[in-house]
Amino acid sequence: MKVYISGKIGEEVISEATRQKFAKAEEMLRAKGYDEVFNPASDEWQEFLSMNWSAAYPLAVMDKYTYILLKDLQKMAKFDAVYFLEDWDNSPGAGTEHSFAMATGKKLLWQRLEDAQVFRNDNETAEDVWLPL
Repeated sequence: MKVYISGKIGEEVISEATRQKFAKAEEMLRAKGYDEVFNPASDEWQEFLSMNWSAAYPLAVMDKYTYILLKDLQKMAKFDAVYFLEDWDNSPGAGTEHSFAMATGKKLLWQRLEDAQVFRNDNETAEDVWLPL
């Protein structure tokens, strides 16, 4: 199963704390045996976004935030599941990712037990979808 990590980034320049939060989730998911884990706070992805935004900027019909969110959703579309960090509901972008994941039938995984209890499918227990860090 391929898993996309969603959570609050919300910074023009990603802080070390944010990088570590996503890296810790990535490490935990890989340790649990997920085939592929996508970390949107990774240096590689951020570099890709920056280079492509710079190249597209003169022709862009959207702001940088919209461009990044659309690229993130395109990436997420290729994954089976989304792991939501505990701060996802404090981020407009992660909220959009949640809506997209629900609308496209992705498996939802949660850092926070309360979210696992609320958003689990009828055929799942909270423990099936709760992956604490």
